[in-house]
Amino acid sequence: MEISDVADVHVGTPPGPLSSWALRRVHFHGFAGLPTTRNEMVCSPPFSCFGHQWRVAVFPGGGEDSKEGYVAAYLSNESPESIQAYYKIILKHPTDQNERSFRIESNDGMRTFEGGHQNSWGYENTTKRETILTYLNNGTLTFEIHLRAYKKAELASFVPANPCSGNLLKGFNNEEMSDVAFEVGGEVESAASRRKRSKTTATTFYAFHSILRLNAPSLADMCRPGDKGSMPIIGVEPEVFKMVLYFCYGGAIKDEELAANAKAIIEAADRFWDRQPQASGRGEPGAIPGEDYGLRGREWGQDPFAQGKQATCTSAPGNDLKLMRVGELRKQLHDKGLCIDGSRETMIALLRENSASNETGAEET
Repeated sequence: MEISDVADVHVGTPPGPLSSWALRRVHFHGFAGLPTTRNEMVCSPPFSCFGHQWRVAVFPGGGEDSKEGYVAAYLSNESPESIQAYYKIILKHPTDQNERSFRIESNDGMRTFEGGHQNSWGYENTTKRETILTYLNNGTLTFEIHLRAYKKAELASFVPANPCSGNLLKGFNNEEMSDVAFEVGGEVESAASRRKRSKTTATTFYAFHSILRLNAPSLADMCRPGDKGSMPIIGVEPEVFKMVLYFCYGGAIKDEELAANAKAIIEAADRFWDRQPQASGRGEPGAIPGEDYGLRGREWGQDPFAQGKQATCTSAPGNDLKLMRVGELRKQLHDKGLCIDGSRETMIALLRENSASNETGAEET
């Protein structure tokens, strides 16, 4: 029978790959003088391996179940957490490599070392005491403890966020870190009629010209580093100009601020932001504030859905331009080989003029 769909189902977390063998040498100095009373234990200090604390216990006179004259040796886990491991307890002759080595090991699989010294692994009849006394090195008995366990999954390395954007914002509107200044306000065009102007309080903003050159070239063209005095900016509210300048420094405009000032922000961005935005979205290079909200191209104060429906059914081609996003207007200008710079109204007028010119040429033909 051919099987075409095979999948694995895991219960619990699968173990990681096995580690290499780790070696710890445990030395019992003056072994011959240690007490030989049966079931009397001598323990090593705890030592570390695989993130756990271990201890070796030796019964020089044998354990409770040892044969007469034999020494017992055991390995235990002193840490509170349990661990599975392969282990070896090896006794080698200190000088003669041809002499027999004595070993206790987990040949048939891993052993679970319970936490808190709840169990231990070893052998009650490691070897005869009289033999061990011939394996001492200057009176010291040395056991080699070999351990091998599953590798722990490595924790993801902490990678701090790039501080560049935050550092740039430290220089936002900071007079000491700036080389140009703008005086915004004094009079603003009325929303009801472009011929009327209302008086506002002028506010001074400071900026670094190189940042403007990269992100708002139209604004950078209006001033030069080291200019004396402030460059006057009219036709925009100081708070709106502050948002656009903050965005220029990599800051994000809050949703509620964008919703409350969407039209004014977009108009200011058309004047001062990158002339050829490459992407939409707040905080992205080349993006225009409000672009990702679908606010461009709407007739303000009207239902955009109803207006779109009207444009589809009854409007003339020239009116459709009012419904286009600025990016779409620039693409049409680019495709026609026309200048893509200027305000939204300038781009629409240029496209209409080009369309009218093409129609006149067709009639003459």
